[in-house]
Amino acid sequence: MLRIAALVLLVACGVGAGVWYYRTERAHPAVKEEPADTTAWLDQLYSSNPADAEKAARQVQALGADALPAIHATFQDPSATPERVKAALKACGILGPAAASAVAEVAEQLPDPTVTAEAAIALSFMGRTAFAPLRDALRSDDPVVRREALRSIGKLKERAPLDARAVLPLLIGATADPDPGVRTVAATYLGIIHEGGTEAVRALIDALKDPEPDVRRAAASALGSFGAEAAPAVPALRKTAGDADPDVAREAAVTLVKLQPQK
Repeated sequence: MLRIAALVLLVACGVGAGVWYYRTERAHPAVKEEPADTTAWLDQLYSSNPADAEKAARQVQALGADALPAIHATFQDPSATPERVKAALKACGILGPAAASAVAEVAEQLPDPTVTAEAAIALSFMGRTAFAPLRDALRSDDPVVRREALRSIGKLKERAPLDARAVLPLLIGATADPDPGVRTVAATYLGIIHEGGTEAVRALIDALKDPEPDVRRAAASALGSFGAEAAPAVPALRKTAGDADPDVAREAAVTLVKLQPQK
């Protein structure tokens, strides 16, 4: 009898526990955890809040190649907003050569005036494979595309790095571009790279006679980085030191001081 009573009590306890669990689950159903959103950074990279933007940039760095599916999806989405495309472009710049698989897609953004500068900047970080599309962009009819592509080539030269023999002809040739903005960038980066010897110096001497003050000023400044190689430019610099534009005249005078033989 005692055994039977114990068995009945055990069954009753089991039934009671089951009823309690059922009622508890009905009252407080289990909450399913949503998977973490690994693409939230796309909406934060261009946030007006610097802390949010920095946090998003760190997330992209942490994701590394795992951020690429979202980047590719953004470029392939015809309804993506310019802000979202800019975020994907910025992410490519953050990832650098690790985002090389997106070079062609980034280059396709160059003709879009809403993201031209951002696309060019991204390419300047993305390694040597970015050189070819940037070089091709120099044939664009849009001077803004040519200017930003040339600027990024100048940056990529050191970041990739690129052979100066591939870059310098492009910069030297661009000193004769129809657009003054392109000519200014060309002169500026000839000074930054300060290679190319006689040919680069000759192009900069010609640029001292450019009708645009910005170009003349950039050329005068660039010549100062060539040291003794810029000696042939001294007569032209002396003339430019009397330029009607005070900024141009000042830059030429500063360069003349730099080129004076050291005693």
